[in-house]
Amino acid sequence: MKKHNRWIDVLIFGVIIAMSVSLLHYSGSHQADTAADDTYNGHTAITFGWWGNDERHVYTLKGVDLFEQENRDITVDCQYSVWSGYEHRYRIYMRSGTEPDVMLVNYNWLSEYSADGTGYYDLNELSDIIDLSGFTKEDLACGTVSGRLNALPTAYNAVVFYYNKDILDRYNLPVPQTWDDLAAAAAAMYEDGITPLYLNEKHLFFLINAHYEQTEGKEIFNADGNYIGGEETARAFLSFYKNLVDLHIIRPMDESNANNFTSGKTAGAACWASDASRYCDSMVKQGYTMVPGKPIGISESNRTGWYIKPATMYAIRKDTMHPEEAGKLLNFLLNDPDMAQLQGLEKGVPVSQKARDALTDTELQEGFSAEAGNAILKDRAQYKMMNPFLENENVIRIFHDEAAMYLYGKEDLETAAEQLASRWSAA
Repeated sequence: MKKHNRWIDVLIFGVIIAMSVSLLHYSGSHQADTAADDTYNGHTAITFGWWGNDERHVYTLKGVDLFEQENRDITVDCQYSVWSGYEHRYRIYMRSGTEPDVMLVNYNWLSEYSADGTGYYDLNELSDIIDLSGFTKEDLACGTVSGRLNALPTAYNAVVFYYNKDILDRYNLPVPQTWDDLAAAAAAMYEDGITPLYLNEKHLFFLINAHYEQTEGKEIFNADGNYIGGEETARAFLSFYKNLVDLHIIRPMDESNANNFTSGKTAGAACWASDASRYCDSMVKQGYTMVPGKPIGISESNRTGWYIKPATMYAIRKDTMHPEEAGKLLNFLLNDPDMAQLQGLEKGVPVSQKARDALTDTELQEGFSAEAGNAILKDRAQYKMMNPFLENENVIRIFHDEAAMYLYGKEDLETAAEQLASRWSAA
């Protein structure tokens, strides 16, 4: 019995008993945490790390089994967990030089761990192994740092908006498109305990940033990740957040969760395009009608403030001892038709044309995530790539801290803005 099948059985059992995956698991008895030239049983051993939910773990392990069947001389040791566990472990990996040979990475990690392009293997050197023909110049550019192809995107993401049409109809409201629309919706719903919009902390930060760019016509971080706004910008961010709460457009960050949306206490939700089905499918099952909205904006603004980014990316460790084997696995994950069938649209509509060709029209078009993902691909050339520092976890955590201090009266606006600008400048 192959070792991955055993772990699939264990994982499925874990799903049945509803146990959350909180620690890293290893497929087999081998753990490769160093760049040592590890071979056993006549096989070359490489490591592969990713994060995700149970669904992702199951299909990825099945895919690794297929890869090993097709590459009998390669053994893949898998390291995976839920997001929080993986993120913590990954930071240790990158700081100690013990990261997996092949790894799922976030787009903003390129700037964090490979600012000069040398933090990951240059995939251009494996172009005879990795089929790049299914990727456009724009696709390759988003993973290129200082001329080195650090990573390849699996799918694209952008913040999308979906609304419960039944709630909007109850108040005779249109689908919100502007800030004034949101304020009007909040005024109509507030007495019934309903807010117009749910966002997690990251997407709320994007929302506030979009408003700032639309009204001020400039960005807050430069390409090098330096904060260029000053105290005035920090004051604008904090003031607008408090305004959103005071107008009952959103709930305070510490009181907001996705259950408000799924329970009908919030009329709309902002989410990644790849998560649209996760947000909306349960609402449809409850009998609600879900409709897409447009990114909130100001019609006369010369900036939208909304961006596109790779949903996730695959990279290879910079000093892997087995670049050929790692390249074969990365190519399989992105381009193999069987892997594409296993993955479906779980990560979003695939960027790779090879992967899209392996899916049927129905698979590519059905569902909310397909609807959102296809809209992004269709308008890909019109989107500006997100500055990765906008989703830097430290930047968003600092904003959360200072926004809470201001909202709950522990700091006045001037003090909070001074602290926010200072901490962002040092981040």
